[in-house]
Amino acid sequence: MERKEVSLKFMLTLVIITSALTATLVILIFIFYGNEYDHDEQSSDTSRFYEVLELIDTRFIGNYDLEQIIDAAIRAAVDSLDDQWSHFMNQAEYEAFLETADNTYAGIGVTVDSDYEIGGMRVTGVHRDSGAYTAGIIIGDVITAIDGESIAGISIADIRLSLRRPIGDTVNLTVFRADGEFHEMTVIYSIVFIDPVSYEMLEGYIGYVQLRNFDVGSADSFIIAVNNLIEQGAVAFIFDVRSNNGGRVNEITQILDFLLPEGDIFISINRTGVENITVSDEYMIDLPAVVLVNSNSFSGAEFFAAMLSEFEYAYTVGEPTTGKNRMQTTIALDNGGAVVLSTGEYLTRNRVSLFDVGGFTPDFIIPLTAEQYRDALTLGPDAGIDPQLEKAIYLLT
Repeated sequence: MERKEVSLKFMLTLVIITSALTATLVILIFIFYGNEYDHDEQSSDTSRFYEVLELIDTRFIGNYDLEQIIDAAIRAAVDSLDDQWSHFMNQAEYEAFLETADNTYAGIGVTVDSDYEIGGMRVTGVHRDSGAYTAGIIIGDVITAIDGESIAGISIADIRLSLRRPIGDTVNLTVFRADGEFHEMTVIYSIVFIDPVSYEMLEGYIGYVQLRNFDVGSADSFIIAVNNLIEQGAVAFIFDVRSNNGGRVNEITQILDFLLPEGDIFISINRTGVENITVSDEYMIDLPAVVLVNSNSFSGAEFFAAMLSEFEYAYTVGEPTTGKNRMQTTIALDNGGAVVLSTGEYLTRNRVSLFDVGGFTPDFIIPLTAEQYRDALTLGPDAGIDPQLEKAIYLLT
């Protein structure tokens, strides 16, 4: 009797998910076969899948999770496309992705590191206009307690979990400050913007702009940075896109349009072969420039370097990049997950596919170990320990 009740529940669940699952399978089937795919074959293939589910329910002696089975089937279908850029995210993975997508997340707005001497989390950064910024938390503060509970000896990962709360909620933090006093602060949770751009003026009035990604807000931040440096007297620029993993096409094209003279700055091709060309206007920033890239300059970052090189706008320094020319679309599914599919490709102004040529090769190849790059990031561009940056400075002076 118990087995029949489980089977009935199983079949009712199947009925509920049938339409969503069938739609997903049809989409994936059409990727392979296009409009020529026979509907009878489609019905046969989906029936085989349901047949396997029924066999699992009626014959399998172990425990199973239906949601995991369906997720595994979708994941396998996308993986079978043999496209390294396409992938499936289950509900938990997609929610985690959304939390940090588009340079925003829900939180109090600080970056932290462990402080073993005092016992707690030392604040290493405070994001502008965040709850922490508004509450008065500053770099160097050490958070020692959350809602009155000491966090001494607790890992950063566990502390972050305890701090996850909905937007609008508050948390009471005990903060030890350099003045030797403990301060109680109430911080509100909000959407925090993580500025992907940092900049400063180097010696010789060379403007240094580091661009960590091309996600939402990057173009506006980049334009503000360049204009501020020009107001300060910048006569040349270094654009650092090392370890930049790309981002959104409209952000990249806004930046290219801002920097470059009139011309083709982005050529996209959809799955049917139709081209779309984005053209920049006459306005440009007419100052010498160098772009820094490395093996982790990915997608939009390597495209950015390639375009500035093809326009003969900038020298390029660093290491050969990864080589990518496909665009992805993230499609939310009814079960809470999402599928990321390659839905188009792009070419440079000279109609070069960076994938076909194995990535972008800079004008000056200067290897840098992971340890050297980490130290250079930690100590900043003024430390004089970054040979790629030093080469860029030399080219501009």
